[in-house]
Amino acid sequence: MGSQLKKGETSQSTQNRVWYSYYGLHLFDLMVKANTNAKGKHWKTKKKLSKLDLCRYMAEHHKPFRAFWLKFHPGKTFPKHENGRKAIGTAFYKSNVADSRRSGRRSKLNEIVKMLTPGKKREGYYFHQGKKVKIEI
Repeated sequence: MGSQLKKGETSQSTQNRVWYSYYGLHLFDLMVKANTNAKGKHWKTKKKLSKLDLCRYMAEHHKPFRAFWLKFHPGKTFPKHENGRKAIGTAFYKSNVADSRRSGRRSKLNEIVKMLTPGKKREGYYFHQGKKVKIEI
């Protein structure tokens, strides 16, 4: 049996799952705002990527996503092959973005960030064709 928790405590795996969901949705929200489609399979047609394609792109190429996935999945290794990374992106999409109960958290996250940093500029950035581009969060 697992370790006994006191009343009101949560296990580490539950905390990891919740933080993975929140942080991943925050990164996804930044990706949606920065969806200029500089890279990806549709770059010649200048179409914006779908939400599923954005999640797959994050899992394949986005280093902060990879870093927090490794942090919240201790003891596991991030796949080296594209198919394994696509599977992680698809799983993230199905469990967090497509699930209407969890995808509503995206707007709440921005409110939380605003409450935690009153009066400060909230900016994120992404790289577009080798240049750093700022966006307001």
